Amino acid sequence: MKFFFLAVILITNFYCFATPTTLSEGLKSNKLKVLITGNNIAKNPTKSSHTGKCLKITITNSSNVILEVKIENAYHFTNEYDFKQDLISTENYIVKLNANETKTVAINALCGEKKNASPSETDTFKLGYKHNGSIEKLTSILQRLKTYDNTAQQAMWCFTDNNSIDNIFDTDIDTTIENELVKFIALEKGIAIPKRPYNPNKKIRVLRYPIELNGSHSEHIDRPTTTGFYLTDTTNKILETIVADDTESRKGTVKYSWGYRGQLVKGTYYFQMKTNGVWKRLDIIKVPEE
Repeated sequence: MKFFFLAVILITNFYCFATPTTLSEGLKSNKLKVLITGNNIAKNPTKSSHTGKCLKITITNSSNVILEVKIENAYHFTNEYDFKQDLISTENYIVKLNANETKTVAINALCGEKKNASPSETDTFKLGYKHNGSIEKLTSILQRLKTYDNTAQQAMWCFTDNNSIDNIFDTDIDTTIENELVKFIALEKGIAIPKRPYNPNKKIRVLRYPIELNGSHSEHIDRPTTTGFYLTDTTNKILETIVADDTESRKGTVKYSWGYRGQLVKGTYYFQMKTNGVWKRLDIIKVPEE
């Protein structure tokens, strides 16, 4: 009889740890308290605010028993600011908490809103909803490949922002990772698998790196003024138009804002403003960032 009683206890304890509590379940049952913020870029291996370990979650076990908490992949975390990017978790992560214990973990996630401003470590997030379908499948592939960087972000944007699949090419040292993601996305979307761009003049692959430009500019004008903002090379050749030339004839204060996401090969670039044909260098951009 004692043996049977012991066996029941062992089975009960095993079952408890075999079925972790999800964040949503823990919040609904008041067993958990959570604080969700962006992670410090310096503590993120990708040095990004929207790829890699960019999501920081502080979890408190409010119960009197040990809990295993599962942070699910493909979960949508909503930024408190509408103009900033939401994040989508890209891994399943288990946190073991003793009774009344608090732990902080950084998890891998990606942005789900390409056109919005990048999040920061001071932003807070709400637990949103679980994605299914293509996004859930993608996050499982990314966890298996252990890919959480710009290549992964370009793949995620293919579903959240209708990003071009071609943007995945030449972003990872390992072409097999790129090829698997390109094939998966093409099949999910029911389109032809694109061929890798080929330049016969280049004997080696040239990797592309992410570049982001966010900002605003305002100034007072008292005469007709044409203003534009551009990304150029060091010879002033325009590579991307960030804000097209705009002519304002009225007197007063003009305001411009921008949010640009792109990819460039390694090198030095300028972010410039052109006013009535006169160039003014606003920033020197090193790609990749040093």
